[in-house]
Amino acid sequence: MPDLPLLHPLKPDDLPAWWAIEQACFSHPWSEQQLSAQLNHARNHCFGLFELNQLVGFAVFSTVLDEAELLQIAIVPEQQGRGLAAELLSQSIRTLQQADITRFMLEVRASNVAAIRLYEKFGFSEDGRRKGYYPTAGGREDAVLMSLSAESKLT
Repeated sequence: MPDLPLLHPLKPDDLPAWWAIEQACFSHPWSEQQLSAQLNHARNHCFGLFELNQLVGFAVFSTVLDEAELLQIAIVPEQQGRGLAAELLSQSIRTLQQADITRFMLEVRASNVAAIRLYEKFGFSEDGRRKGYYPTAGGREDAVLMSLSAESKLT
């Protein structure tokens, strides 16, 4: 039986691998300094999903009181399609619920249908849109705002 991916808090030693995933997954990636700042922010939770001791994905949440906002989530491109994003999201949400987080929020590009389907699978629902929020090669794109309350059942 293969080892299951494990969730661990990211630490400074993980920055090179984290930044490589950031650059591979986002058209407007955060800088290595911005990622480092996320680690040092008291309200943030930076999780890494590790498989065979290798970072295969990450999720960054910002928390205020009993709410958490998912700022970023990504899986190494060559590992996408294996259900790792669902595993990462599930483990992250469960960990934050243990820290008394009761509401989760996020925004996602309207064109990112795979991510929207993943979030809907977890019970996230659309709360609204930010028109023209994300830059694209051809202009701007809407952000879909979504949320999940702790009463929702995780899959």
